[in-house]
Amino acid sequence: MTSQLQQAINLAQSLSFAEQLELLKTLSTIVQQTHSLENQITPEADTDFSGESFRTSWRQAVTGQTLPLSELWEGIDVD
Repeated sequence: MTSQLQQAINLAQSLSFAEQLELLKTLSTIVQQTHSLENQITPEADTDFSGESFRTSWRQAVTGQTLPLSELWEGIDVD
């Protein structure tokens, strides 16, 4: 993680809940636009990325509702 990203995270953690939600909306828009530009597609044609999915994932990450990396593949049998 870069120091710039860590600073942004620290700043986000210092915001009020309402400010964090506003930041989340703005970041979601930025990520969607960047994703669309990188794949040279319009947001309407993008079926692999959902703003709602991003918001849900972001909310889970911010609130600590995550699994340790070591547990991600538990129970998946690959033969």
